[in-house]
Amino acid sequence: MEKRIDPEDMFKSIWEFPDNLNEAFELGNSIILKNTYSDIKNIVVAGMGGSAIGGDVLASLESAKLNIPLIVCRGYTLPNWVSDKTLVICSSYSGNTEETLCSLDDAINKKAQICGITTGGKIGQKINDLGYDLVKIPSGLQPRAALAFSFVPMTKLLEKIGILKPGINKWLKSLIINLEEKRKIYSEENSQNPVYYLSEKIYKKIPIIY
Repeated sequence: MEKRIDPEDMFKSIWEFPDNLNEAFELGNSIILKNTYSDIKNIVVAGMGGSAIGGDVLASLESAKLNIPLIVCRGYTLPNWVSDKTLVICSSYSGNTEETLCSLDDAINKKAQICGITTGGKIGQKINDLGYDLVKIPSGLQPRAALAFSFVPMTKLLEKIGILKPGINKWLKSLIINLEEKRKIYSEENSQNPVYYLSEKIYKKIPIIY
């Protein structure tokens, strides 16, 4: 796609989404916990922007399988009810998100059970230094294009902790195959491609979606 139309190369990011899912799946399978988790009564995913969306997707897709509440917290502080029976997952792609770093400090003060998903940064450093479990994900993506690396490892993390029964393996592979087929269809530059047709219609316009 022409650089003037797609200066941030989002086409490439979308094209690679199935590949990211596959890589994230392998990464999730490789998680080895160094801590034990017990008597967890609720889960908080602390994150902002694209890093928080992984928690939203997890809460939506796995809600029927979760026996405890899961909320996504976007902000500087965690709810007052967070305690040593709360699992707090700090999700920050850069590892330097100010709000998530503050939420991590709040989780530590509240003696929550903590783990993190990040490429590194201050959050990754602090989680490592304090001996919490850390899932390190690949860098080099735009945070909003890194959904695969926030959602899939988060799901595998909950499986390994024992909060979720193993299940993502069953449908993720078929999803990847389906997306690989769809991306070929939707990347063709002709009017038979509904995505290309729509993009031509809205080019240089501001769409209002409600």
